[in-house]
Amino acid sequence: MDRQRLLNALQTQAIETPAFIYDEAQLIQDAQLALDAIEGDRTHLLFAMKSFSVPGGLRAIASVADGFHASSLFEAKLGRGILGPRRPIHLTTPGIRPSDAAELFELCDLVSFNSMEQWAQFRERAVGVTECGLRVNPRLSNIADERYDPCRRHSKLGASIEDVRETLRADPEQFDGLTGLMFHTNCDALDTAPLLDTVRYLDQHLSSLLKQLRWIDLGGGYLFFGDDECAEASDGQGPRAFRCGRTRRRAADLKGLNQALDLLRSHYDLRIYLEPGASISRRAGIIVSSVVDLVRSNGRTVAVLDTSVNHMPEVLEFNSIPDVLGDLDYGGHRYLLAGATCLAGDVFGECAFTDPLEIGSRVFFLDAGAYSMVKANFFNGVNMPSIYSFNSDGVLTLDRAFVYEDFLEYCGGLQHVHS
Repeated sequence: MDRQRLLNALQTQAIETPAFIYDEAQLIQDAQLALDAIEGDRTHLLFAMKSFSVPGGLRAIASVADGFHASSLFEAKLGRGILGPRRPIHLTTPGIRPSDAAELFELCDLVSFNSMEQWAQFRERAVGVTECGLRVNPRLSNIADERYDPCRRHSKLGASIEDVRETLRADPEQFDGLTGLMFHTNCDALDTAPLLDTVRYLDQHLSSLLKQLRWIDLGGGYLFFGDDECAEASDGQGPRAFRCGRTRRRAADLKGLNQALDLLRSHYDLRIYLEPGASISRRAGIIVSSVVDLVRSNGRTVAVLDTSVNHMPEVLEFNSIPDVLGDLDYGGHRYLLAGATCLAGDVFGECAFTDPLEIGSRVFFLDAGAYSMVKANFFNGVNMPSIYSFNSDGVLTLDRAFVYEDFLEYCGGLQHVHS
């Protein structure tokens, strides 16, 4: 990635902060990297929109990916608007509202129902309109942190494999009309061995069902970074911070993925889908902020920024330190970076820089493309980051600037406020 070219543009062009910048070339590059990793000539790549849904960036991803994965009606409508009528959208959601069902089935080419109960509820309405699948929960946990483990105890995500097996034995006609199967069991993993374990488990316990189907979706949760990247394996502990220059550089281990694909292709006649999200979107985003105050507190200097952890919610969720441009391991001028809201915990962490920060200094949060803008909010009335695109010609363009009226509508509308 030619990140320096983007950083040079950000430092030479006047932009309002806070700002979110997405790099179109990086999105295309990482989508191609994922496509190559999954053997895209034989496996279909669906980008998971839940990690990133900026329309301009989705258009860049769509130039490489076969289609999108959506988790709601709004995502499905956005995806269809980007892809047009002929490219696939796969929907998986824990809850389909009856009032949304007809539109969802028309929008989506594949719908994986989250439970046997939902399949029974919508079966007659969906069969013949869309390709119907079932999300199966194999109950194979790979993540120690239950907040991000789809296979956690009492999980809502998918029909338990035990229930599916029992229904297959007792009443196999309940599966008539199903054409596919979907599972998702990991999060931010560089090691694809758990994917192979899951496929082997399904091959052992649901072989008779797989032989009746036309497609399988292996979910996402795996990263496809190369040797020169700044990712560190989750080691079964869930997502971790990504810090360039601080983590051990490591390539993704794709052996498990390759063996899983070989097993499925040798045993079954199935279309195979994978749906990475963060693996494609994370590196393509940068959040730029400005220092608005420098506060001395108990012997430390707190640099208050015009952004907030509410613009990068995973910082608070994961209790992690984001990757900050120029952050030093040792020495330098040290600061506690804090956000602009009244939340005491609105803190990004401690960083050190070669040059001291001043009021107006800019701080760049790297690898902020995934799960930032899709989760960002107006807490405290702090404005959302303006959205900029950076194209392959080196042009930085403002896509959207948020204003007071956006906050007002978010809170309930203009009709309650005196002009």
